[in-house]
Amino acid sequence: MRKYFLIFILLLSHLSFANDEVTASEEDSNSPKDSWTQRMIKGNIAAAEWFDSMAEGIDLYLAGKRLTKKKNNSRVRFEELINSNEGQLVTHDFSIGLQLRLLNLEEYWQVKFTSYDELEERRRSQTPYLRQTNREENYGATIGIFRKLGNVRTAFQPRVELKDPLSVSHSLTFESIAEMESYSMNPKIELYAVADKGTGVYWALNFNFNINKSYSFTLINNGDYISQLHLESVTNGFSFQHVLTDTTAISYGTNFFSNNRPHYHLEGFSFFFSWNHTIYKKILDYSLTPHWDFSRDANWHGRLGLALNLGLSF
Repeated sequence: MRKYFLIFILLLSHLSFANDEVTASEEDSNSPKDSWTQRMIKGNIAAAEWFDSMAEGIDLYLAGKRLTKKKNNSRVRFEELINSNEGQLVTHDFSIGLQLRLLNLEEYWQVKFTSYDELEERRRSQTPYLRQTNREENYGATIGIFRKLGNVRTAFQPRVELKDPLSVSHSLTFESIAEMESYSMNPKIELYAVADKGTGVYWALNFNFNINKSYSFTLINNGDYISQLHLESVTNGFSFQHVLTDTTAISYGTNFFSNNRPHYHLEGFSFFFSWNHTIYKKILDYSLTPHWDFSRDANWHGRLGLALNLGLSF
């Protein structure tokens, strides 16, 4: 899949070059418009417009007529994670996500096609904010139905997994944000049922302190209970965020991981530092995360690691 990812980028760049060659006689070759960055942006815009028009066509076909003038903002995203940990081989993980918006059919519906279970990833207490592990390959489609009940956002998201035989999972989420004078509180609870794991409950209660426009501090508290395994995994920690520019930010902090097997105990902890940079808004971005992990299984011997995540969006 990594080869296809690189081939896709090269093909898109080639198409962009071809389009520019047609108009080369009309523009100065030294003009900024002929730079490779402009070609990539033009190619991305063309691909995004094609995806949006395709989604709008499906939307109008299912709805029968146009009911809203809102612009369709369907999105396709490709991600590549390169992960290196001390004492282990370097791993690569490629994933695809397609978010299809059907605004005329129903304003609050979203359809997502992904090569991984997005909901399952959000429940991973070990990596609530920074992705450092490979995604399990799991192709499927999720239909999201969203409503707001007072100050509580609700979402019902059934997911069909494309495997033999087909399986279906369900997720019902309640989430809210309480704004206080000096901080905000974000409680969340999710009731879910997964074919191979049974039912479970995911919860989170995070606190965010906005120090100023550039600095913020977050207290992390979340957990996931799987009833079939009688397993409760909990993450507690903190993260300090610093916004450097409109396109660059850094964050660093510590997470502590616990579970109840065979009894409730500390399973490990991790120190991390993350550099996040958006090269082109809503197009190309990356994050670089060095981390230092300590675990019970490794007799609390610290192991260094580095995770590089690349993202391309249309």
